[in-house]
Parts: sequence; C-alpha cells; structure tokens
Amino acid sequence: MLSVADNIVRIINAIFLIISIGLVSGLISSQTKHSSRVNFCMFAAAYGLLTDSFYGCLANLWSSLTYPVIMFVLDFLNFLFTFIAGTALAVGIRCHSCSNKTYLDNNKITQGSGSRCHQAKAAVVFFYFSCILFLIKVVVSIAAMVQNGGFGFGNSFGRRRARRQMGIPTISQV
Repeated sequence: MLSVADNIVRIINAIFLIISIGLVSGLISSQTKHSSRVNFCMFAAAYGLLTDSFYGCLANLWSSLTYPVIMFVLDFLNFLFTFIAGTALAVGIRCHSCSNKTYLDNNKITQGSGSRCHQAKAAVVFFYFSCILFLIKVVVSIAAMVQNGGFGFGNSFGRRRARRQMGIPTISQV
C-alpha cells in the first residue's frame, strides 16, 4: 500500500495530466497540418496518466505491486516524457506574444490561431507542473530503494540501521 502523501501527489498529478490531455486534444482537433510535437505531447500525457494514476490504484489494492524499483522506473520515465513534451512544445511555439499575427501565421503549432497559441502555452505550463511532481516522486522512490532495497526486502544498510536502533542486549540475547 502506498503512503497518503504519495496518493495525494498522484491525485494532483492526475489532475494536471487530465488538463494537459484536454489542452493537447484541443490542439489536435483544430490542427490543419501534422505536428509530431503535439502528438508526442498527447502520448506523454496519456502514458503518464496510465502508468502513474492507474498503476497507483492497483498498487493500493495489491501491495505486491509496490516494489520500489518498479516505482522508480515508472516515475523516471514519466519525468522524462513530461519534461521532453513540455520542452518540445515550448520550443515549437517559441513563446512569443499570442497577439502577433506574423508569428501566429508562421508557426506550425499555432497555425494562425490565437486560441491555439494560448492552449499550447497552457499545456507547456501543466506539463512542467507534472514534471516537477514526477521529479519529487523520483527522489522519494530513490529514498525508498535505499531504505528498503529494490524489491522491498531490505538491504544491508536497512538491516544495519535496524540493528543499531535495538539498544543494549539483555542477558537472554547474549
């Protein structure tokens, strides 16, 4: 079972990813030309939602799924994908003013539309918010792996630490 703090971060991250999916789907539905950056953003948001939220629900139901190494790999991949998606979209729109008609007409992502420009900027922000939460979860996953071992069985560091906390042995232990 996952901790309460981990579940709260997952819920907040799911909200950010759902908003990102909504913004990116608005970009996809109104596009006239193909944009691989926008398509990758949809993949990154859907992958993040699937592996973070749904896997988190399953890990809460079955504690055998909460291996720290699996959580680390999924969180790291989600961090990587959301960072790349936010950066690719930010580079694609080049963050100019959405009221500059020359910029809007010459950009492959905005495609002459001010609302597409605003949607793309908002999607970048939510991807970076999600990226920060995934980075926090990567750090927490690393701490869990150090403390409990990669598969939750504990390692020599965790056992050594537990022995030190036991105190002075009694006569029956000697």
